[in-house]
Formats: sequence, C-alpha cells, structure tokens
Amino acid sequence: MRASIEKRVRGTTPPMASTTTHIPAPTSDRPPANQIGLLECVAFAVGTMVGAGVFVLSGVAVGKAGPAALISFVLAGLLVLLSAFSFAVVASRARVGESGYAYIGRALNPFWGFLASWAFYLGGVIGVAFVLSAFGTYLHDFFISAWSGLLLAVIAAVLITALNLGPADLVGRAEMALVGIKVGVLVLFVVFGVVHARPGQYSPFVPHGGLSVVTTSGLLFVAYLGFNVVCNMAPEVRDAPRTIPRAIMLSMGVVAVVYVGVVVALLAGNVSHYTDSSVGTAAEHLMGQWGQVLIPLAALVSTLSAANANVLGSSEIMVRLASRREVPTALGRMWHGHPAVSVLGGAVVYVLLLLFGSTEAVVSLANVAAIVAMALVNLAAAVAMRDRSSTGLRVPLGITIPALGGLTAVAQLAFIQWQQLLLGLLMLGAGSAIYLLRNRYHQPEQHAELEHKVSVGDTPGVRAVGGRKKQSAAAKQRATS
Repeated sequence: MRASIEKRVRGTTPPMASTTTHIPAPTSDRPPANQIGLLECVAFAVGTMVGAGVFVLSGVAVGKAGPAALISFVLAGLLVLLSAFSFAVVASRARVGESGYAYIGRALNPFWGFLASWAFYLGGVIGVAFVLSAFGTYLHDFFISAWSGLLLAVIAAVLITALNLGPADLVGRAEMALVGIKVGVLVLFVVFGVVHARPGQYSPFVPHGGLSVVTTSGLLFVAYLGFNVVCNMAPEVRDAPRTIPRAIMLSMGVVAVVYVGVVVALLAGNVSHYTDSSVGTAAEHLMGQWGQVLIPLAALVSTLSAANANVLGSSEIMVRLASRREVPTALGRMWHGHPAVSVLGGAVVYVLLLLFGSTEAVVSLANVAAIVAMALVNLAAAVAMRDRSSTGLRVPLGITIPALGGLTAVAQLAFIQWQQLLLGLLMLGAGSAIYLLRNRYHQPEQHAELEHKVSVGDTPGVRAVGGRKKQSAAAKQRATS
C-alpha cells in the first residue's frame, strides 16, 4: 500500500527475461479502474481506526489520567493530525498508477520508500494482535467465561486468517457491514453518556498529575493510526490526489469525535475501577441489561472489523511491494486471489504476539513501526514543501507542519520501553534484509502475472473496498457490448 516510486518509472528496472509469460491485455468486460470513491475510502479508514482502541484504550486511558484522558485523546489526535497533513501532501503527489506513498521514494530514496511501506505492513500485522486480544477479553468477560480470553483470541485469529484466504467479495461485504454496525452502536452509547453526564464526574480532573496526561497521550498515539490505509489503493481511487487527502481528514474527524464521546460516556457510567473492558461495564450502568449485551457485542464486531481491515491492508501492501520488486516475488504471489504467503506469515506473527506479548507491549511495538513510517512521510512532505515546482497539495507555513509532525512522532519513542523499542527496530531491520534479497529470489513469470493483477485492480484491498462497484460496472458494460 505505498511507499517507494516504482523503479520502472525511474527507468532503473532491468529488462524482463525473455522467458516471461505474455499476459493478455485486459478484456472489454473488465470494469473500469478508479471505482473507489470518497465514501468507501472513509469507511475503510474508519473501520481500521475504530477497533480495540475505542473499547480497550478508553478504559486504560481514564485509569491512567482520570477525566483528563479527554485531553490525552485530543492531544494525541492533534499530534497525529500534524502527520495526517503530511500524508495528504505525499498522497496528492502520486502519479497515475502509483501507490499513494510512491513520492517518498522520489523525494528521499527508493530504500526509504520501501522502509515506510514495510513499517506500515508491520504496523498492520501487529495491530491484528492488539485488536484480537481485546476481542478475547470482551468475549471472556461478558459471554464465555469458561474459556480464557487468550484461547478465544487465538481462535479468532484462525478465523480471520481463513476469511482472508476465502472469497474476496465475502471479505469486502463483511468489512462494510461490520463498520456500519459498530459505528451505529457507539453513537447510541455516546448519546446515553451525554444525557447522563454531570459536572461532578470530572472532579478531580487531573488526579494523577499533569505528566500522566502527556504519557497517556503517547499510549493513545496508535488509536488514531489507520487513516493511511486509503493511500494503499491510490491507483484505484477516483481522483486520488483530491479524494485521498479529503478521506484522511474526514476519517480523522469522525474517529476523534467517537473517541471523545466514548470517554464522556465512560465517565458518566460511574465505573469504580477502569480496565480494558470498562466500556462494557459503563454501558450496563447507562443502558441497563440490554446495554450490557449490546456494547460488548459491538466491541466484538469492532475488533473483528479492525482485525479484518488490518489483514486486508497488510496484504495489499505486500502485493504492491512484490509487484514493484521490492520484496521477493513469492511474498506477494496470489493464490486464488489472495497473497497466501503474506496472510499466513502475518498470522504467525500476530499469533505469537498474542501468546507472548502483553497489551501494552503489543501497542508499543505497533507504535514503533508507525512512528518510523510517519517520520519518513513527514520528511518527504517537507521536501515537497521546499520544492516549488512540485505539484500537489500544499499546506500553510511551508515545512513547519511536516517538521512538527515528524518531531512529535519521533518524540513518542520516549514513552516506549527500551525492550519494545529494540524489538520493533529489529523487526524493521528484518525488512531491510528482505529488501536485499529481492533480486536473488525474483521469479519473472510469477512477477509478470502479479504486475498484471495490480494494473487491473485485482488485489485484496481494491476488491474488498470497491468490489461491488466494479462488478456493477462490469455488468453494465457487458449489457451494452
């Protein structure tokens, strides 16, 4: 889903071997490209962001900062928003057919472009572990207490992996349905919270000191990540230079309102002890017995939705990396329409994290990957702001906003324990090793087929997000031919 400029655009890709299989040109019944619109982009981004963060981190944040968690959420959102502007700047400079992050490779270096994509891939895979851990917690605490939360999370991991090896249309329909359900239920929960809100619930406002507000905002950084997924399908997005920046800003706004509203409802719920399942407890206090069932169900739906979106997003990244010869061909090769090696390899990683990592450790690992990627995006955006000849979105104050976005992102590393920081950097380093092996394990025939699939939009994320529109367009085209 992203990063460095395709080498054939730079003219550095070696000629394809003469044994490469000829891939036929797209036939007339292929649906036209660029069918993904603003609504689909926003829905997919919101589906990725509104996951375990809203149901787990809300309770954790209030437990750490008290009612001042409201400030922590707003602060984290503002810090991420600085980088979101840079994402919009970079995405608006993608050329026709490029990933939304291709400009990073042009502005910096092809390797740094690859590293940004690899970091986003890791962040997506690690994010699956985080949201499925929350799924197991809610399912255990509210529905199936006889089984451990860990066991339930591992079972969910198997099911999500199987779903992403199944029919692409099923994946897309599942994601759109899950997003609609969870946002609707959360809005209802927020309404109940606002109705029951009282001034006394906010006193003392900062019970653990001002520093707790800042450190909690560092933990919440990951709660706003996910808006970047829309950049991965840039070649299939209608009017991508305008649509993607708008989708980023809209999804950020929607999620910020949801998070703040949930904290308000959480404080109104008179919870005695805040934990990672406190939203469900607050729902019972605010909405009665049916709230005790409805909100935990929404938590299950939400976490499954976010896990599915993360697997989809990671698959899309790997396919595009392989199509640009930035990883060995086999890592992105399609099996019945799905990059099976990527999906199964990611499953191994997130199951291991479920088995051996705590919630905060997993969040920290996801933050390390995201911070590195965001720093590269901000740096590329700063280059764009200095280049007066560069066409695309320009933000006020020149390089000031990208510089602040990069600095505030890197500053979050100070809130991560050194063990998680080291492990995260080692995982990023593993990507560098894979990058070095890309030409040694290049398979020309499989690569040509993969390039063709990317060129016609036959990739996991594009099919899932825009599949139904494409099918409708194809049907109309066949009817008139």
